[in-house]
Amino acid sequence: MRAYSSLRQLKEKGICVDEYLTNKREGVFNARLDCKCWGKKRNVLAYFTFEDGSKVMASAWQNTGYLDIPEIEEGAMLTLTFGRAKNGISYLGKVERNNGQ
Repeated sequence: MRAYSSLRQLKEKGICVDEYLTNKREGVFNARLDCKCWGKKRNVLAYFTFEDGSKVMASAWQNTGYLDIPEIEEGAMLTLTFGRAKNGISYLGKVERNNGQ
């Protein structure tokens, strides 16, 4: 399934993403893709649960091909790479499917 059309559609489906926070750390993390939806600024919002149980929301943008997130099935196990921009904000830079996914 491609991404939900909006946060409103997630709520209509009974999916609550209130507990997901923006990632503040940089590095490589294993995570499950819980759900995804299109944002208001030509971006896709992806909601992940990291191996340590933390729930993280990250954006992917058109200029990166959305990191292929719209095509990845919910529940897929992924390896995520977060970098840090010059302004200090952590960003999702790479998404890789784990073996067998």
